[in-house]
Amino acid sequence: MTEFQQMIETLIDQLLIRMPSSIFIDFPLLSVLLANPNGRYVLAGLVIVISFIGLWVFLRIAQVLFGKQAKPVSDLGGDSTKPDATNLSEAVSKDEYRFLKRADAEIVQSDDDQALAAIEQEMLAIKQLFADGHILKDVYVTETRRLYVKAKALSN
Repeated sequence: MTEFQQMIETLIDQLLIRMPSSIFIDFPLLSVLLANPNGRYVLAGLVIVISFIGLWVFLRIAQVLFGKQAKPVSDLGGDSTKPDATNLSEAVSKDEYRFLKRADAEIVQSDDDQALAAIEQEMLAIKQLFADGHILKDVYVTETRRLYVKAKALSN
């Protein structure tokens, strides 16, 4: 046996010694696995895989909690905050776009009319899919309600 194999087996034995004995009572399959000469390697591999999965979950949660989350500047009505001259140059050079406040109410009304027309077309498409039997009744009702809420928000 090489030195490397002895070192791995020693580490696996140390891992098994540190495991609480109640685990072997709760999971008798582990005892059967350890009775096999190569079972220690399988158990050590499982522990390593589970450890990496736990590490991945921890890092994913940390990324969600501490990650950079961009918040939109404009609201649903199309109004946006007008950046001052110093922030405008930074915003344009950094993000290469600007948020500007609309000057004319007719433009907003026109955009709302276009959005409502698009919602109407989508509702008709969903109705046709349901009539053709491509989607279930539950999906049809859910999508129609979603579009209705979206249209109701635009019409107010």
